[in-house]
Amino acid sequence: MPIRLRLTLWYLLILTIVLIAVAAGVYGFVATEERQSVDRILRERAESFASAYAGEINEEPAEKAFQEVGRNYDEDDVLIYANVRNIVWRSPQRLLRVADFRSIPDVRIAIDRAFGGHEQHTSFGDIRVIAAPIPGSQFVFVSTESLAGRRGALLRLRNAFTIVIPLALVIAAIGGYFLAARSLAPVAQMTDAASRIEAENLSERIAVRNPSDELGRLGAVLNALLERLERAFQQQKQLLADTSHELRTPVTIIRSETDVTLSRERSPEEYRRALDSIRNEAAHLTSLIDAVLLLARADARQLRIAREPLNLGDVVRETAHSLRTIAERRGIDLKCFIDGPMPMEGDTGLIRRMLLNLLDNAIKFTESGGRVRLDAHRAGPHYVIKVTDSGAGISREAQEHIFDRFFRADSARGRDRDTTSGAGLGLAIARWIAHAHGGDLRLVQSTSSGSIFEATLPASVSELAA
Repeated sequence: MPIRLRLTLWYLLILTIVLIAVAAGVYGFVATEERQSVDRILRERAESFASAYAGEINEEPAEKAFQEVGRNYDEDDVLIYANVRNIVWRSPQRLLRVADFRSIPDVRIAIDRAFGGHEQHTSFGDIRVIAAPIPGSQFVFVSTESLAGRRGALLRLRNAFTIVIPLALVIAAIGGYFLAARSLAPVAQMTDAASRIEAENLSERIAVRNPSDELGRLGAVLNALLERLERAFQQQKQLLADTSHELRTPVTIIRSETDVTLSRERSPEEYRRALDSIRNEAAHLTSLIDAVLLLARADARQLRIAREPLNLGDVVRETAHSLRTIAERRGIDLKCFIDGPMPMEGDTGLIRRMLLNLLDNAIKFTESGGRVRLDAHRAGPHYVIKVTDSGAGISREAQEHIFDRFFRADSARGRDRDTTSGAGLGLAIARWIAHAHGGDLRLVQSTSSGSIFEATLPASVSELAA
């Protein structure tokens, strides 16, 4: 069932309940007022009769006094009871033609109670009856008033309600459906706009008429979602394109080496050089595939980060030791400084990979005779790891993109500053590892005399990223 129809039905249901409640309240109020109006008329008649009788009884006997006073009530239905069974006077032309009320139980009870000194009102059929004691006497004044006219008015009121309420509901249904359709029109427009957006046109956005209302905020949220989807889709396309490009080079080299080697008979030394070249490219290919898979799993949030106790100082020391031989072979002075034990929780393998990427990057782009320094110390709630080298530095234009995936800058170093064999993924992976542990990785400075990279990791368990 469409939302506009459901809204209209709910609106009609609530309106029906309200109208019925109002009609019942109005009808009850009018009926009560009519009955009270009749009771006021009867009460005023009884008081007027009693006042006139009090003035006559001082000069005439009771029966004569009733006759004198009753002349003013010839057109009213009045009876005077001496007791429940004895009528001492009645109006000569009684409109209702009721001889007495001995056959009507409710009226007899009202008259009997009136002899006890209390005014009584009761009804039978379309007649309202008052039984009121006459002060200073042993008589009871009884009078009636027809309710037929007033009940006719109530009937006309009920008939009016039976016509007006359904008519009002029909008008409300038409108006409610129109208003619901008009109010939900922006939703239909957003639905149509969203249905037209596909992978080829993710740059399109949903038009928002009023950003301050609920539908406007919904449109803004959907546009933000589309923006994130577009960014993720572009990253995915870029990752696929860059990966394909990076994989093509080692595969081409392996195939070329194989074809050239097999084109004719070779000496054992030539076969060995060809196999060494193929092995190096295969290792590069494996490293690249591992890096891409790592980032892909990280983007899909399928890579679980271990939360195991570790000593960051030991990890830093072991990583520096594993690269010391490579640094010495290139004539680079690699030194490591650790400021005491550094307990924390995290993934030892990932942290080691981050440090390897940073150190290998620094060694790769530092000339022979240069220096690479690794410092680790605590600063407040974080551990700070600095990698300083004396390389040629990174151009200012390239510094803004060095953490982008597959970015390779034409810096003074002549090659891209990255650890994954020039693929442009080492620094991106290192920064992701830092972020995954609740820390950060940034380039502090890079000049012609060297560069400084700084990684921070949380020292306490509560700061470990989820």
